[in-house]
Amino acid sequence: MKSKEEEYQQLFLTEALENFEELNKLFVDLEKDHSNKKIIANIFRIVHTLKGNAMGMGYEKIADLSHVVEDVFGAIKNGEVSLDKELVDSLFRANDKLGGLINAITSGDRVSYLGIKTKLAVYLKNAREDQPSEKPELEETQNDSTEEDSQDESGNTTIAFADVVQIPVKKMDELLNMVGELVIERDRLISLFGSEGKSTLEFERIKRISSNLHYGVMNVRMVQMGFLFNKFHRVLRDAASTEQKEVELILKGTEVEIDRNILKIISDSLIHLVRNAVSHGIENAEERKDSGKDPKASVTLDAKLEKDNVVLTISDDGRGIDVFKIKEKIIKQKMVSEEVAEKLSDNEVIRYIFEPGFSSADKVTEISGRGVGMDVVKKAVESIGGQVLVDTELGLGTSINLLLPSSLALKGALLFDIKDQEYAIPLTYIDSVTYLKKADCHLIGDSLMVNYNDESIPIISLEGLLSVTDFVSMSQYDVSQKFVKEISDDEEMNVIVASHSGRKMGLIVDKLHRQKEIIEKKLPKPLDVSALLSGSTILGSGKVCPVLDISSIMDLLFQSTTKTQKS
Repeated sequence: MKSKEEEYQQLFLTEALENFEELNKLFVDLEKDHSNKKIIANIFRIVHTLKGNAMGMGYEKIADLSHVVEDVFGAIKNGEVSLDKELVDSLFRANDKLGGLINAITSGDRVSYLGIKTKLAVYLKNAREDQPSEKPELEETQNDSTEEDSQDESGNTTIAFADVVQIPVKKMDELLNMVGELVIERDRLISLFGSEGKSTLEFERIKRISSNLHYGVMNVRMVQMGFLFNKFHRVLRDAASTEQKEVELILKGTEVEIDRNILKIISDSLIHLVRNAVSHGIENAEERKDSGKDPKASVTLDAKLEKDNVVLTISDDGRGIDVFKIKEKIIKQKMVSEEVAEKLSDNEVIRYIFEPGFSSADKVTEISGRGVGMDVVKKAVESIGGQVLVDTELGLGTSINLLLPSSLALKGALLFDIKDQEYAIPLTYIDSVTYLKKADCHLIGDSLMVNYNDESIPIISLEGLLSVTDFVSMSQYDVSQKFVKEISDDEEMNVIVASHSGRKMGLIVDKLHRQKEIIEKKLPKPLDVSALLSGSTILGSGKVCPVLDISSIMDLLFQSTTKTQKS
Protein backbone atom coordinates (compact mmCIF):
# COMPACT_ATOMS: atom_id res chain seq x y z
CA MET A 1 0.00 0.00 0.00
CA LYS A 2 1.35 3.43 -0.92
CA SER A 3 1.98 5.98 1.82
CA LYS A 4 -0.13 9.11 1.93
CA GLU A 5 2.85 11.19 0.75
CA GLU A 6 3.37 8.96 -2.29
CA GLU A 7 -0.32 9.03 -3.15
CA TYR A 8 -0.52 12.83 -2.83
CA GLN A 9 2.65 13.18 -4.93
CA GLN A 10 1.16 11.01 -7.67
CA LEU A 11 -2.08 13.01 -7.60
CA PHE A 12 -0.07 16.24 -7.86
CA LEU A 13 2.01 14.93 -10.77
CA THR A 14 -1.06 13.79 -12.67
CA GLU A 15 -2.83 17.12 -12.29
CA ALA A 16 0.36 19.17 -12.86
CA LEU A 17 1.15 17.39 -16.13
CA GLU A 18 -2.43 17.95 -17.27
CA ASN A 19 -2.02 21.65 -16.40
CA PHE A 20 1.24 21.77 -18.36
CA GLU A 21 -0.31 20.24 -21.49
CA GLU A 22 -3.35 22.50 -21.23
CA LEU A 23 -1.08 25.55 -20.91
CA ASN A 24 0.83 24.49 -24.03
CA LYS A 25 -2.42 24.38 -25.99
CA LEU A 26 -3.62 27.71 -24.59
CA PHE A 27 -0.29 29.42 -25.37
CA VAL A 28 -0.56 28.23 -29.00
CA ASP A 29 -4.09 29.67 -29.19
CA LEU A 30 -2.94 32.89 -27.48
CA GLU A 31 -0.13 33.31 -30.03
CA LYS A 32 -2.79 33.43 -32.76
CA ASP A 33 -5.03 35.88 -30.88
CA HIS A 34 -3.27 38.14 -28.35
CA SER A 35 -6.50 39.86 -27.36
CA ASN A 36 -8.54 36.78 -26.42
CA LYS A 37 -9.61 37.53 -22.82
CA LYS A 38 -11.03 34.04 -22.28
CA ILE A 39 -7.69 32.39 -23.06
CA ILE A 40 -5.84 34.86 -20.83
CA ALA A 41 -8.28 34.18 -17.95
CA ASN A 42 -7.93 30.40 -18.37
CA ILE A 43 -4.13 30.58 -18.34
CA PHE A 44 -4.23 32.76 -15.23
CA ARG A 45 -6.57 30.29 -13.47
CA ILE A 46 -4.47 27.21 -14.36
CA VAL A 47 -1.18 28.81 -13.33
CA HIS A 48 -2.74 30.00 -10.06
CA THR A 49 -3.95 26.44 -9.33
CA LEU A 50 -0.56 24.96 -10.18
CA LYS A 51 1.16 27.48 -7.89
CA GLY A 52 -1.17 26.68 -4.98
CA ASN A 53 -0.81 22.92 -5.38
CA ALA A 54 2.99 23.18 -5.64
CA MET A 55 3.18 25.33 -2.51
CA GLY A 56 1.01 22.83 -0.64
CA MET A 57 3.30 19.97 -1.66
CA GLY A 58 6.49 21.91 -0.92
CA TYR A 59 7.75 22.13 -4.52
CA GLU A 60 9.16 25.65 -4.20
CA LYS A 61 10.78 25.90 -7.66
CA ILE A 62 7.49 25.13 -9.43
CA ALA A 63 5.65 27.53 -7.12
CA ASP A 64 8.20 30.34 -7.70
CA LEU A 65 8.10 30.13 -11.50
CA SER A 66 4.30 29.72 -11.54
CA HIS A 67 4.00 32.78 -9.33
CA VAL A 68 5.94 34.95 -11.77
CA VAL A 69 3.91 33.70 -14.76
CA GLU A 70 0.73 34.34 -12.75
CA ASP A 71 1.88 37.92 -12.06
CA VAL A 72 2.53 38.48 -15.75
CA PHE A 73 -0.95 37.33 -16.71
CA GLY A 74 -2.45 39.32 -13.87
CA ALA A 75 -0.84 42.40 -15.37
CA ILE A 76 -2.07 41.42 -18.86
CA LYS A 77 -5.64 41.04 -17.52
CA ASN A 78 -5.43 44.48 -15.88
CA GLY A 79 -4.08 46.12 -19.06
CA GLU A 80 -0.67 46.91 -17.54
CA VAL A 81 1.18 44.78 -20.09
CA SER A 82 0.54 44.23 -23.81
CA LEU A 83 1.28 40.89 -25.42
CA ASP A 84 3.71 40.69 -28.31
CA LYS A 85 5.62 37.90 -30.04
CA GLU A 86 8.71 38.32 -27.86
CA LEU A 87 6.70 38.02 -24.62
CA VAL A 88 4.76 35.03 -25.92
CA ASP A 89 8.03 33.29 -26.81
CA SER A 90 9.30 33.91 -23.29
CA LEU A 91 6.09 32.54 -21.82
CA PHE A 92 6.45 29.41 -23.98
CA ARG A 93 9.95 28.98 -22.59
CA ALA A 94 8.69 29.50 -19.03
CA ASN A 95 6.06 26.81 -19.59
CA ASP A 96 8.73 24.42 -20.90
CA LYS A 97 10.67 25.03 -17.70
CA LEU A 98 7.54 24.30 -15.67
CA GLY A 99 7.18 20.99 -17.50
CA GLY A 100 10.81 20.18 -16.83
CA LEU A 101 10.48 20.97 -13.13
CA ILE A 102 7.37 18.78 -12.88
CA ASN A 103 9.12 15.83 -14.54
CA ALA A 104 12.19 16.39 -12.35
CA ILE A 105 10.15 15.36 -9.31
CA THR A 106 10.36 11.75 -10.45
CA SER A 107 13.48 11.83 -12.65
CA GLY A 108 15.66 13.85 -10.28
CA ASP A 109 17.09 15.86 -13.22
CA ARG A 110 18.53 19.31 -12.66
CA VAL A 111 16.42 21.93 -14.44
CA SER A 112 17.53 25.52 -14.98
CA TYR A 113 14.75 28.03 -14.52
CA LEU A 114 16.08 31.09 -12.67
CA GLY A 115 17.07 32.86 -15.90
CA ILE A 116 13.56 32.88 -17.40
CA LYS A 117 12.04 33.60 -14.00
CA THR A 118 14.25 36.66 -13.53
CA LYS A 119 13.70 37.74 -17.14
CA LEU A 120 9.91 37.78 -16.72
CA ALA A 121 10.10 39.42 -13.28
CA VAL A 122 12.35 42.26 -14.54
CA TYR A 123 10.18 42.73 -17.63
CA LEU A 124 7.07 43.01 -15.46
CA LYS A 125 8.77 45.47 -13.11
CA ASN A 126 9.91 47.65 -16.02
CA ALA A 127 6.47 47.51 -17.63
CA ARG A 128 4.83 48.81 -14.48
CA GLU A 129 7.42 51.56 -13.96
CA ASP A 130 7.72 52.78 -17.57
CA GLN A 131 5.47 55.37 -19.15
CA PRO A 132 2.52 53.97 -21.15
CA SER A 133 4.08 55.33 -24.33
CA GLU A 134 7.27 53.41 -23.80
CA LYS A 135 7.63 49.69 -24.42
CA PRO A 136 9.76 47.67 -21.99
CA GLU A 137 12.33 45.33 -23.45
CA LEU A 138 12.75 41.67 -22.66
CA GLU A 139 16.41 41.27 -21.87
CA GLU A 140 18.23 38.20 -20.59
CA THR A 141 19.50 39.04 -17.14
CA GLN A 142 22.61 37.62 -15.63
CA ASN A 143 22.56 36.97 -11.94
CA ASP A 144 25.03 35.27 -9.69
CA SER A 145 22.14 33.15 -8.43
CA THR A 146 21.40 31.87 -11.95
CA GLU A 147 24.55 29.83 -12.30
CA GLU A 148 22.52 26.78 -13.16
CA ASP A 149 21.15 28.63 -16.20
CA SER A 150 24.60 28.72 -17.79
CA GLN A 151 24.29 25.15 -19.03
CA ASP A 152 23.58 24.61 -22.74
CA GLU A 153 20.02 23.98 -23.83
CA SER A 154 19.08 22.01 -26.91
CA GLY A 155 15.80 23.86 -27.33
CA ASN A 156 14.04 20.65 -28.32
CA THR A 157 10.44 20.24 -27.23
CA THR A 158 9.73 17.05 -25.29
CA ILE A 159 6.45 15.26 -24.62
CA ALA A 160 5.83 14.05 -21.08
CA PHE A 161 3.46 11.33 -19.96
CA ALA A 162 2.05 10.82 -16.47
CA ASP A 163 2.29 7.43 -14.76
CA VAL A 164 -1.44 7.62 -14.02
CA VAL A 165 -4.29 7.22 -16.50
CA GLN A 166 -7.54 8.84 -15.44
CA ILE A 167 -10.56 6.66 -16.14
CA PRO A 168 -14.19 7.80 -15.70
CA VAL A 169 -15.89 6.06 -12.78
CA LYS A 170 -18.69 4.93 -15.10
CA LYS A 171 -16.19 2.94 -17.19
CA MET A 172 -14.75 1.37 -14.04
CA ASP A 173 -18.24 0.32 -12.94
CA GLU A 174 -18.94 -1.19 -16.36
CA LEU A 175 -15.63 -3.09 -16.23
CA LEU A 176 -16.41 -4.36 -12.73
CA ASN A 177 -19.86 -5.53 -13.87
CA MET A 178 -18.31 -7.44 -16.76
CA VAL A 179 -15.76 -9.09 -14.47
CA GLY A 180 -18.63 -9.97 -12.14
CA GLU A 181 -20.45 -11.65 -15.02
CA LEU A 182 -17.26 -13.57 -15.80
CA VAL A 183 -17.06 -14.84 -12.21
CA ILE A 184 -20.72 -15.92 -12.28
CA GLU A 185 -20.20 -17.80 -15.56
CA ARG A 186 -17.04 -19.44 -14.15
CA ASP A 187 -18.96 -20.68 -11.10
CA ARG A 188 -21.76 -21.95 -13.34
CA LEU A 189 -19.35 -24.03 -15.43
CA ILE A 190 -17.64 -25.46 -12.33
CA SER A 191 -21.03 -26.35 -10.85
CA LEU A 192 -22.15 -27.92 -14.14
CA PHE A 193 -19.03 -30.11 -14.41
CA GLY A 194 -19.32 -31.09 -10.75
CA SER A 195 -22.97 -32.13 -11.10
CA GLU A 196 -22.03 -34.39 -14.03
CA GLY A 197 -19.33 -36.11 -12.00
CA LYS A 198 -16.50 -34.58 -14.02
CA SER A 199 -13.27 -33.27 -12.49
CA THR A 200 -13.16 -29.52 -11.88
CA LEU A 201 -9.38 -29.37 -11.36
CA GLU A 202 -8.98 -28.01 -14.89
CA PHE A 203 -10.77 -24.87 -13.72
CA GLU A 204 -8.39 -24.09 -10.85
CA ARG A 205 -6.09 -21.87 -12.93
CA ILE A 206 -8.92 -19.90 -14.55
CA LYS A 207 -10.54 -19.64 -11.12
CA ARG A 208 -7.39 -18.10 -9.68
CA ILE A 209 -6.86 -15.75 -12.62
CA SER A 210 -10.48 -14.55 -12.67
CA SER A 211 -10.44 -14.03 -8.88
CA ASN A 212 -7.23 -11.98 -9.11
CA LEU A 213 -8.74 -9.96 -11.96
CA HIS A 214 -11.89 -9.33 -9.91
CA TYR A 215 -10.00 -8.20 -6.83
CA GLY A 216 -7.65 -6.13 -9.00
CA VAL A 217 -10.51 -4.17 -10.56
CA MET A 218 -12.13 -3.75 -7.15
CA ASN A 219 -8.86 -2.40 -5.76
CA VAL A 220 -8.73 0.29 -8.46
CA ARG A 221 -11.95 1.75 -7.05
CA MET A 222 -10.53 1.92 -3.53
CA VAL A 223 -9.54 5.33 -2.15
CA GLN A 224 -8.07 6.36 1.19
CA MET A 225 -10.40 7.84 3.79
CA GLY A 226 -8.20 10.94 3.89
CA PHE A 227 -9.62 11.80 0.46
CA LEU A 228 -12.97 12.49 2.21
CA PHE A 229 -11.84 13.36 5.74
CA ASN A 230 -9.69 16.29 4.61
CA LYS A 231 -12.77 18.02 3.20
CA PHE A 232 -14.29 18.29 6.68
CA HIS A 233 -12.00 21.01 8.02
CA ARG A 234 -14.19 23.58 6.27
CA VAL A 235 -17.44 21.79 7.18
CA LEU A 236 -16.53 21.86 10.88
CA ARG A 237 -15.27 25.42 10.73
CA ASP A 238 -18.53 26.69 9.21
CA ALA A 239 -20.70 24.76 11.70
CA ALA A 240 -18.63 25.98 14.67
CA SER A 241 -18.78 29.57 13.38
CA THR A 242 -22.57 29.38 13.01
CA GLU A 243 -22.98 27.96 16.53
CA GLN A 244 -20.33 30.34 17.95
CA LYS A 245 -18.32 27.48 19.43
CA GLU A 246 -14.61 26.73 19.39
CA VAL A 247 -14.10 23.23 17.99
CA GLU A 248 -11.10 21.44 16.48
CA LEU A 249 -11.16 18.52 14.07
CA ILE A 250 -9.06 15.41 14.73
CA LEU A 251 -8.52 12.92 11.90
CA LYS A 252 -7.46 9.29 12.41
CA GLY A 253 -7.20 6.32 10.08
CA THR A 254 -6.90 8.45 6.95
CA GLU A 255 -4.89 5.68 5.25
CA VAL A 256 -7.74 3.14 5.50
CA GLU A 257 -9.11 2.30 2.04
CA ILE A 258 -12.76 1.97 1.02
CA ASP A 259 -14.77 1.76 -2.20
CA ARG A 260 -15.12 5.20 -3.80
CA ASN A 261 -18.82 4.59 -4.47
CA ILE A 262 -19.42 4.03 -0.75
CA LEU A 263 -17.77 7.36 0.06
CA LYS A 264 -20.01 9.05 -2.47
CA ILE A 265 -23.13 7.56 -0.87
CA ILE A 266 -22.24 8.40 2.75
CA SER A 267 -20.57 11.80 2.24
CA ASP A 268 -23.78 13.76 2.92
CA SER A 269 -24.44 11.61 5.99
CA LEU A 270 -21.00 12.40 7.39
CA ILE A 271 -21.59 16.10 6.82
CA HIS A 272 -24.81 15.89 8.82
CA LEU A 273 -23.19 13.91 11.63
CA VAL A 274 -20.34 16.43 11.98
CA ARG A 275 -22.74 19.37 11.95
CA ASN A 276 -24.99 17.52 14.40
CA ALA A 277 -22.05 16.90 16.75
CA VAL A 278 -21.26 20.62 16.81
CA SER A 279 -24.89 21.73 17.18
CA HIS A 280 -26.29 19.10 19.57
CA GLY A 281 -23.26 17.46 21.12
CA ILE A 282 -20.82 20.28 21.90
CA GLU A 283 -21.68 22.63 24.78
CA ASN A 284 -20.97 26.35 24.67
CA ALA A 285 -17.76 27.65 26.27
CA GLU A 286 -19.46 28.59 29.58
CA GLU A 287 -21.03 25.15 30.01
CA ARG A 288 -17.72 23.44 29.29
CA LYS A 289 -15.89 25.59 31.84
CA ASP A 290 -18.54 24.83 34.46
CA SER A 291 -18.11 21.10 33.73
CA GLY A 292 -14.33 21.35 34.11
CA LYS A 293 -13.73 20.80 30.38
CA ASP A 294 -11.41 22.58 27.98
CA PRO A 295 -13.38 25.45 26.38
CA LYS A 296 -12.06 24.21 23.05
CA ALA A 297 -14.04 21.12 22.10
CA SER A 298 -13.04 18.40 19.64
CA VAL A 299 -14.76 16.30 16.98
CA THR A 300 -12.92 13.19 15.81
CA LEU A 301 -13.29 11.33 12.52
CA ASP A 302 -11.76 7.87 12.77
CA ALA A 303 -11.62 4.94 10.34
CA LYS A 304 -10.64 1.36 11.21
CA LEU A 305 -10.61 -1.94 9.36
CA GLU A 306 -12.50 -4.81 11.01
CA LYS A 307 -12.39 -7.98 8.91
CA ASP A 308 -14.19 -7.09 5.65
CA ASN A 309 -15.73 -3.93 7.08
CA VAL A 310 -14.68 -0.34 7.61
CA VAL A 311 -15.86 1.26 10.85
CA LEU A 312 -16.20 5.05 10.64
CA THR A 313 -16.55 6.77 13.99
CA ILE A 314 -17.74 10.35 14.44
CA SER A 315 -17.17 11.26 18.07
CA ASP A 316 -17.29 14.40 20.19
CA ASP A 317 -16.33 15.27 23.77
CA GLY A 318 -19.61 17.08 24.39
CA ARG A 319 -22.59 16.59 26.66
CA GLY A 320 -23.65 13.15 25.45
CA ILE A 321 -27.23 12.02 24.73
CA ASP A 322 -29.75 12.48 27.54
CA VAL A 323 -31.92 9.34 27.39
CA PHE A 324 -34.60 10.87 29.64
CA LYS A 325 -34.86 13.90 27.35
CA ILE A 326 -35.24 11.61 24.31
CA LYS A 327 -37.92 9.63 26.13
CA GLU A 328 -39.85 12.81 26.92
CA LYS A 329 -39.62 13.90 23.27
CA ILE A 330 -40.90 10.60 21.80
CA ILE A 331 -43.84 10.62 24.25
CA LYS A 332 -44.59 14.28 23.47
CA GLN A 333 -44.40 13.60 19.72
CA LYS A 334 -46.70 10.55 20.25
CA MET A 335 -44.25 8.09 18.78
CA VAL A 336 -44.97 5.72 21.68
CA SER A 337 -47.21 5.73 24.72
CA GLU A 338 -45.83 6.56 28.15
CA GLU A 339 -46.35 2.94 29.26
CA VAL A 340 -44.33 1.54 26.35
CA ALA A 341 -41.61 4.18 26.75
CA GLU A 342 -41.03 3.13 30.35
CA LYS A 343 -40.38 -0.46 29.25
CA LEU A 344 -37.83 0.49 26.60
CA SER A 345 -34.12 0.01 27.29
CA ASP A 346 -31.72 2.96 26.94
CA ASN A 347 -30.49 1.59 23.61
CA GLU A 348 -34.05 1.24 22.29
CA VAL A 349 -34.84 4.82 23.34
CA ILE A 350 -31.72 6.15 21.60
CA ARG A 351 -32.74 4.33 18.39
CA TYR A 352 -35.66 6.78 18.12
CA ILE A 353 -33.28 9.58 17.10
CA PHE A 354 -33.21 7.82 13.71
CA GLU A 355 -36.99 8.02 13.29
CA PRO A 356 -38.29 10.43 10.59
CA GLY A 357 -39.32 13.78 12.03
CA PHE A 358 -37.57 13.36 15.37
CA SER A 359 -35.51 16.27 16.72
CA SER A 360 -34.14 16.87 20.19
CA ALA A 361 -33.42 20.55 19.51
CA ASP A 362 -35.44 23.04 21.57
CA LYS A 363 -35.29 25.65 18.81
CA VAL A 364 -34.72 25.71 15.08
CA THR A 365 -31.32 26.98 13.93
CA GLU A 366 -29.51 27.04 10.59
CA ILE A 367 -28.24 23.48 11.08
CA SER A 368 -30.62 21.79 13.53
CA GLY A 369 -34.15 21.52 14.85
CA ARG A 370 -35.97 20.64 11.62
CA GLY A 371 -36.39 16.91 12.32
CA VAL A 372 -34.51 15.99 9.17
CA GLY A 373 -31.18 14.25 9.16
CA MET A 374 -30.54 11.22 11.33
CA ASP A 375 -33.20 9.13 9.56
CA VAL A 376 -31.51 10.03 6.26
CA VAL A 377 -28.16 8.93 7.70
CA LYS A 378 -29.65 5.58 8.71
CA LYS A 379 -31.24 5.01 5.30
CA ALA A 380 -28.05 5.91 3.42
CA VAL A 381 -25.88 3.59 5.52
CA GLU A 382 -28.35 0.70 5.38
CA SER A 383 -28.79 1.11 1.62
CA ILE A 384 -25.25 -0.20 1.17
CA GLY A 385 -25.56 -2.97 3.77
CA GLY A 386 -24.15 -0.97 6.67
CA GLN A 387 -25.21 -0.40 10.26
CA VAL A 388 -25.37 2.61 12.60
CA LEU A 389 -24.43 2.13 16.26
CA VAL A 390 -24.53 4.77 18.98
CA ASP A 391 -22.26 4.86 22.03
CA THR A 392 -22.87 7.70 24.45
CA GLU A 393 -22.19 8.70 28.02
CA LEU A 394 -23.92 11.67 29.59
CA GLY A 395 -21.48 14.49 30.22
CA LEU A 396 -18.59 12.86 28.35
CA GLY A 397 -19.66 12.71 24.71
CA THR A 398 -21.12 10.61 21.92
CA SER A 399 -19.72 8.32 19.26
CA ILE A 400 -21.68 7.41 16.14
CA ASN A 401 -20.21 4.27 14.59
CA LEU A 402 -20.93 3.48 10.94
CA LEU A 403 -20.20 -0.17 10.13
CA LEU A 404 -19.69 -0.22 6.35
CA PRO A 405 -18.66 -2.83 3.79
CA SER A 406 -15.24 -2.04 2.34
CA SER A 407 -16.58 -2.76 -1.16
CA LEU A 408 -19.97 -2.86 -2.87
CA ALA A 409 -18.82 -5.30 -5.53
CA LEU A 410 -18.29 -8.48 -3.53
CA LYS A 411 -19.64 -9.62 -0.18
CA GLY A 412 -19.63 -12.75 1.92
CA ALA A 413 -23.03 -14.36 2.50
CA LEU A 414 -24.62 -17.40 4.12
CA LEU A 415 -26.89 -19.47 1.86
CA PHE A 416 -29.94 -21.35 3.16
CA ASP A 417 -33.23 -22.86 1.99
CA ILE A 418 -36.84 -21.91 2.66
CA LYS A 419 -39.36 -24.22 0.93
CA ASP A 420 -36.78 -25.32 -1.68
CA GLN A 421 -35.87 -21.73 -2.57
CA GLU A 422 -32.29 -20.68 -1.81
CA TYR A 423 -31.79 -17.32 -0.05
CA ALA A 424 -28.75 -15.38 1.17
CA ILE A 425 -27.96 -13.15 4.14
CA PRO A 426 -24.76 -11.02 4.13
CA LEU A 427 -22.28 -12.20 6.76
CA THR A 428 -22.06 -8.67 8.20
CA TYR A 429 -25.51 -9.23 9.73
CA ILE A 430 -24.87 -12.74 11.09
CA ASP A 431 -23.84 -13.16 14.71
CA SER A 432 -23.91 -16.98 14.75
CA VAL A 433 -25.75 -20.11 13.62
CA THR A 434 -27.34 -22.41 16.20
CA TYR A 435 -29.82 -25.28 16.59
CA LEU A 436 -32.78 -25.03 18.96
CA LYS A 437 -35.75 -27.13 20.01
CA LYS A 438 -39.31 -26.17 20.80
CA ALA A 439 -38.62 -26.34 24.54
CA ASP A 440 -35.98 -23.59 24.19
CA CYS A 441 -38.68 -21.06 23.21
CA HIS A 442 -40.84 -19.07 25.63
CA LEU A 443 -43.44 -16.34 25.33
CA ILE A 444 -43.01 -12.77 26.55
CA GLY A 445 -46.22 -10.95 25.73
CA ASP A 446 -47.04 -11.84 22.14
CA SER A 447 -43.41 -12.36 21.16
CA LEU A 448 -41.66 -15.72 21.00
CA MET A 449 -38.25 -15.48 22.67
CA VAL A 450 -35.17 -17.67 23.19
CA ASN A 451 -32.21 -17.37 25.54
CA TYR A 452 -29.01 -16.52 23.69
CA ASN A 453 -25.77 -15.68 25.49
CA ASP A 454 -27.62 -14.78 28.70
CA GLU A 455 -30.12 -12.49 27.00
CA SER A 456 -33.61 -13.00 25.60
CA ILE A 457 -33.94 -12.34 21.88
CA PRO A 458 -37.03 -12.64 19.66
CA ILE A 459 -37.23 -15.51 17.20
CA ILE A 460 -39.31 -15.69 14.00
CA SER A 461 -39.87 -18.04 11.10
CA LEU A 462 -38.62 -16.63 7.81
CA GLU A 463 -41.11 -18.88 6.04
CA GLY A 464 -43.90 -17.21 7.99
CA LEU A 465 -42.53 -13.73 7.37
CA LEU A 466 -42.13 -14.26 3.62
CA SER A 467 -45.73 -15.46 3.36
CA VAL A 468 -47.15 -12.28 4.95
CA THR A 469 -49.13 -10.18 2.46
CA ASP A 470 -50.08 -7.26 4.73
CA PHE A 471 -47.28 -5.94 6.93
CA VAL A 472 -49.53 -3.28 8.48
CA SER A 473 -51.79 -5.85 10.17
CA MET A 474 -49.04 -8.43 10.66
CA SER A 475 -48.97 -10.03 14.12
CA GLN A 476 -46.14 -11.71 16.00
CA TYR A 477 -48.25 -14.89 16.03
CA ASP A 478 -48.17 -15.07 12.22
CA VAL A 479 -44.40 -15.02 12.02
CA SER A 480 -43.36 -17.01 15.08
CA GLN A 481 -45.82 -18.87 17.31
CA LYS A 482 -47.85 -20.37 14.46
CA PHE A 483 -44.77 -22.05 12.94
CA VAL A 484 -43.23 -23.30 16.20
CA LYS A 485 -46.50 -24.88 17.33
CA GLU A 486 -46.52 -27.06 14.22
CA ILE A 487 -43.14 -28.72 14.84
CA SER A 488 -42.58 -31.74 17.11
CA ASP A 489 -40.91 -31.43 20.51
CA ASP A 490 -37.75 -33.31 19.51
CA GLU A 491 -37.29 -31.64 16.11
CA GLU A 492 -34.30 -29.29 15.80
CA MET A 493 -34.75 -25.86 14.28
CA ASN A 494 -31.99 -24.27 12.17
CA VAL A 495 -31.61 -20.75 13.54
CA ILE A 496 -29.54 -17.87 12.18
CA VAL A 497 -28.88 -15.25 14.87
CA ALA A 498 -28.89 -11.93 13.04
CA SER A 499 -27.53 -8.71 14.52
CA HIS A 500 -28.27 -5.18 13.40
CA SER A 501 -27.72 -1.81 15.09
CA GLY A 502 -27.37 -3.33 18.56
CA ARG A 503 -30.41 -5.62 18.26
CA LYS A 504 -30.40 -9.40 17.78
CA MET A 505 -33.04 -11.74 16.37
CA GLY A 506 -33.28 -15.46 15.67
CA LEU A 507 -34.36 -16.44 12.13
CA ILE A 508 -35.69 -19.99 11.64
CA VAL A 509 -34.81 -21.50 8.23
CA ASP A 510 -35.42 -24.92 6.66
CA LYS A 511 -31.86 -25.85 5.73
CA LEU A 512 -28.44 -24.27 6.11
CA HIS A 513 -25.96 -24.42 3.24
CA ARG A 514 -22.56 -22.77 2.96
CA GLN A 515 -20.82 -19.45 3.07
CA LYS A 516 -20.08 -17.94 -0.33
CA GLU A 517 -18.84 -14.72 -1.83
CA ILE A 518 -21.63 -13.23 -3.92
CA ILE A 519 -22.08 -10.37 -6.35
CA GLU A 520 -25.32 -8.69 -5.36
CA LYS A 521 -27.39 -6.93 -8.01
CA LYS A 522 -30.28 -4.55 -7.48
CA LEU A 523 -33.74 -5.97 -7.98
CA PRO A 524 -35.43 -5.06 -11.29
CA LYS A 525 -38.78 -3.32 -11.38
CA PRO A 526 -41.38 -4.01 -10.03
CA LEU A 527 -39.56 -6.21 -7.47
CA ASP A 528 -37.42 -3.27 -6.30
CA VAL A 529 -40.23 -2.14 -3.95
CA SER A 530 -39.94 -5.29 -1.80
CA ALA A 531 -39.52 -4.46 1.88
CA LEU A 532 -37.77 -7.74 2.66
CA LEU A 533 -35.20 -8.05 -0.15
CA SER A 534 -32.15 -5.88 -0.83
CA GLY A 535 -31.15 -7.53 -4.11
CA SER A 536 -30.30 -10.85 -5.72
CA THR A 537 -27.36 -12.88 -6.97
CA ILE A 538 -26.79 -15.65 -9.50
CA LEU A 539 -25.53 -18.95 -8.08
CA GLY A 540 -23.22 -21.40 -9.81
CA SER A 541 -26.27 -23.48 -10.69
CA GLY A 542 -27.62 -20.55 -12.71
CA LYS A 543 -30.52 -20.01 -10.30
CA VAL A 544 -31.47 -16.60 -8.93
CA CYS A 545 -30.89 -16.27 -5.18
CA PRO A 546 -32.73 -13.41 -3.37
CA VAL A 547 -30.72 -11.53 -0.73
CA LEU A 548 -32.65 -10.66 2.43
CA ASP A 549 -32.61 -7.10 3.75
CA ILE A 550 -31.99 -7.73 7.46
CA SER A 551 -32.11 -4.04 8.41
CA SER A 552 -35.60 -3.63 6.94
CA ILE A 553 -36.81 -6.93 8.44
CA MET A 554 -35.65 -6.03 11.94
CA ASP A 555 -37.05 -2.47 11.71
CA LEU A 556 -40.36 -3.90 10.50
CA LEU A 557 -40.62 -6.42 13.32
CA PHE A 558 -39.50 -3.93 15.96
CA GLN A 559 -42.19 -1.47 14.86
CA SER A 560 -44.75 -4.30 14.87
CA THR A 561 -43.81 -5.21 18.44
CA THR A 562 -44.05 -1.58 19.57
CA LYS A 563 -47.49 -1.20 17.98
CA THR A 564 -48.69 -4.39 19.69
CA GLN A 565 -47.49 -3.11 23.07
CA LYS A 566 -49.01 0.30 22.41
CA SER A 567 -52.41 -1.16 21.57
